[in-house]
Amino acid sequence: MEQKYFKKVCIANRGEIACRVIRACHKLGIQTLVLYSDPDQKSLAVKLSDQAVAIGGTTALESYLNIEKVVSAAKKHGADALHPGYGFLSENSDLALACEKAGICFIGPTPSAMDKMGMKNVARDLVKSLGLPIVPGYNGDDQSLGRLEKEALIIGYPILIKAAAGGGGKGMQIVESGKGLSQAIEAAKRNAKSAFGDDTILIEKYFPIIKHIEIQVLADHAGHTIHLFERECSVQRRHQKIIEETPSPSITPELREKMGQAAVTIARSVQYLGAGTVEFIVDPVTSNFYFLEMNTRIQVEHPITEEVTGVDLLEWQLRIAQGETLTLQQNNLKQNGHAIECRLYAEDWRHDFLPMSGKILRWREVQGEGIRIDHGLEDGTEIGIFYDPMLAKVVAHANSRQESIRKMQWLLSRLELLGLTTNQALLSKILEHPHFIQGSYGTNFLSLYGEQLKRPGPVEMLHEVVCAVWLKEWYLRKQAQKILPGFPTGWRNNFYRPARIEYECEGQKFALQYRQRENHFEVQINDGAPGQVVFLACLEGDDQSVSFKFFDRQLCMTVVNSWVHHASLGPIEVQQVPRFKQPAVAGMANRYLSSMPGKIVKVFVRQGDKVKVGDELVIIESMKMENSVAAHKTGVVKDVFVSSGQMVEKNEQLIQLEGEE
Repeated sequence: MEQKYFKKVCIANRGEIACRVIRACHKLGIQTLVLYSDPDQKSLAVKLSDQAVAIGGTTALESYLNIEKVVSAAKKHGADALHPGYGFLSENSDLALACEKAGICFIGPTPSAMDKMGMKNVARDLVKSLGLPIVPGYNGDDQSLGRLEKEALIIGYPILIKAAAGGGGKGMQIVESGKGLSQAIEAAKRNAKSAFGDDTILIEKYFPIIKHIEIQVLADHAGHTIHLFERECSVQRRHQKIIEETPSPSITPELREKMGQAAVTIARSVQYLGAGTVEFIVDPVTSNFYFLEMNTRIQVEHPITEEVTGVDLLEWQLRIAQGETLTLQQNNLKQNGHAIECRLYAEDWRHDFLPMSGKILRWREVQGEGIRIDHGLEDGTEIGIFYDPMLAKVVAHANSRQESIRKMQWLLSRLELLGLTTNQALLSKILEHPHFIQGSYGTNFLSLYGEQLKRPGPVEMLHEVVCAVWLKEWYLRKQAQKILPGFPTGWRNNFYRPARIEYECEGQKFALQYRQRENHFEVQINDGAPGQVVFLACLEGDDQSVSFKFFDRQLCMTVVNSWVHHASLGPIEVQQVPRFKQPAVAGMANRYLSSMPGKIVKVFVRQGDKVKVGDELVIIESMKMENSVAAHKTGVVKDVFVSSGQMVEKNEQLIQLEGEE
């Protein structure tokens, strides 16, 4: 192929991957053009790119999934190549064809290879023809409910329903019996259509205990294909990976070689071009492996492969697309040390991983040898409801797995992201778990130990967090004093009695009583023994760093509004309990409110319908995730306040049943 050099690459994506592609392009001296939707107008990617163009719309379907808008903007503004990132249109051959028609180089595999491997049902048939093992399942054209019910019985429950056209675990449904099959199929199709523009699904046998192992491949125009070893991705929630590592603690050198060669064989069979990942599941008892799917794009977790191999995968994507020959040789590649990646998500992991939205009040990275953080964040970044809740990828690389785990624990304890609930504390807890440390975990890790991990932090540490918020509020009141500035804040004529204030933190309530002395506070929490809190320092501005001595411990925490970053507990929100309770509203027990802002996907009931416990009432979509609102009691629907397609805010009323408290 004739070698060419890109002048401008259009990036049809958002968030951290858009920033990552920008860095790779700039490394090679290539200009960048970022396309952005309305919610991403002030994003970091827009600021970092040489040029940014609005394509309008708020949802993915209106913007990043609109092929006509994407290609038209790229062509109009002089891009000679397009990088799709991951997700959205990255595995859509129609985009590659549209780019080809417009004279724009698509940075990825050929449309033919994408069709063969990007569609999971086609890929299964092809891999089976190569004599390689595949997961038992059904991927036929007949998508009727009757045929799917029949195939599910043949496969045997439990089964997994997934989108044929995409990845990332979007919309996957586990079905334990035939009773919930039709509803799961409907949900899977709806999610697939929303995320990938194609509602074709397939059914596979679901293995509750399994290892998820993937192999990174690279291939050039001449057919030279290599693999860059494996990544273990078995720690998952909602069938989406949250922690990845390489090398896998579960894979022997012999199995690594077999899986690597299988991945290369699969890639060569479709004349694959560029970077891709072949995913397998491994039976930890027999060490048998089965083909799962191939992702015809760069993976979210590519940084850990880059760290242990020293190969810049994004750079090679660009070089191969320009027609360069892959100079890397399989025999010269090796894994150096160990790397772990943790995905930082905006979600309430203690409450079924509900996606969270809001403004980032404080974002402070950590720097150091072997530390890498891929992100698109800054202070003030708005995290909306229309896109995936992943915020950043935190990577630790060290000489050994033990060192890598320790470095990641240290890194997470110091990484500051305040303003909305994240899974940062969960990631720390997983890294400390004996089964993770031993490497003896599978994809069912969180289903086994999730409830155990949800336990709140140690009470004495929560005491410290509550004190930090209280001290910050005290300081701000003191700064705002205009009359009698020499008097202590909270002064009262009955000074011999302590002041009292209540807070709620991690689901626990804390009654804090304090007296202000000459140079310290005397504090009691929950009627415990009083201790001295000495106020040492507090910085003015949006970011308050509070230092204090509490029960003979010297502590320093960052406090922003009601958010605290504690070195051991991570980010925690503290809410003041109202001094006077609001009067109860009649009928609240029968009202169903939205737990998050989002879009109403479906309403299952009408006025007058009878419902029983567990019946679905409404489905809300937020951050590409569907959340079901189910009846918690038997009753009759009195009012329905929402309809399909409607946008709702958090705590907006959805349904009301008959009756009052």
